Amino acid sequence: MSFPMASLIGVSCFAAAGLLVTRLTTAHIRLTDLRRLEGLLEVHAEKSARSHAGAASWLPSFLEHKLARAGWDPSRRQLMAGAAVMALAVLAATALAGIPAGVLSAVTLALLVLVALEYRAGVRVRLLSECMLGFLERMRQLLSVGNSLSVALERAVENSPPIVIQCLTPTLRRIANGSGVAESLERAAAEMDLYELHLLATATRTNLRFGGSMTAILRNIIENIRRRASIERELRANTTQIRASAWVLALLPILVATLVILTNRDYSRWFLATEKGHYMLAYAVFSQIAGAVCMRTIIRTRY
Repeated sequence: MSFPMASLIGVSCFAAAGLLVTRLTTAHIRLTDLRRLEGLLEVHAEKSARSHAGAASWLPSFLEHKLARAGWDPSRRQLMAGAAVMALAVLAATALAGIPAGVLSAVTLALLVLVALEYRAGVRVRLLSECMLGFLERMRQLLSVGNSLSVALERAVENSPPIVIQCLTPTLRRIANGSGVAESLERAAAEMDLYELHLLATATRTNLRFGGSMTAILRNIIENIRRRASIERELRANTTQIRASAWVLALLPILVATLVILTNRDYSRWFLATEKGHYMLAYAVFSQIAGAVCMRTIIRTRY
């Protein structure tokens, strides 16, 4: 073998070895960067889990659902502070009026918290329901001009009222992180328990599985929602007298009890000073709450 040929082979081998070393070094650097990135992601996930572990880790599932519907995300410290305030109020009632009064105070405070959560969730869901018709119409228009389902959903949310943005922003975040559109909408519908969102999630799941025109499906959904709203307005108009009677029956015992307490202190003191009075008072409060729940169940006009 001649010297030039040997030199050429040597240079080629040297170049190949250098290229191999360069590739290995680059791969090692990339692997190091990936491991460093994984470590950062784990740290971030840990911090995020610690920051969101307030209500989600140890509360009952039904209470988590009510908090999500109400749009409240209290930290563990806030929940502990609220529980401490309620415990002090119960202890004060027990020390002043006995164990029955303490039990009654605890039940009353718990019911007040649940009523406040339910009221806040009802207001939020009602506002979202009022905006869903316009949101679906914007989504249908965006789909009709050629946008994909995820893009139409994102742009429709961006151009919607604040309540829609607040409720559906986590859905967009899940989609951006790789979750499916149908799965994300189904999760949002389960969290909010909203009829329109359930329809949209079912329509999306059906369209992605069997195909078809999503624009036509949304048009039918919008027409269904309009008819449903019209029927609900008619039902509420026809049951106005019944609902007014229910409010009178619910508030009349409270008004009578207040008047008796203000006009005859000796008679009302018997309920607070004697054991039989405590039982009678507890029975009266329980009966009033049970009657209010039954009347509300009867006069509901959801269609």
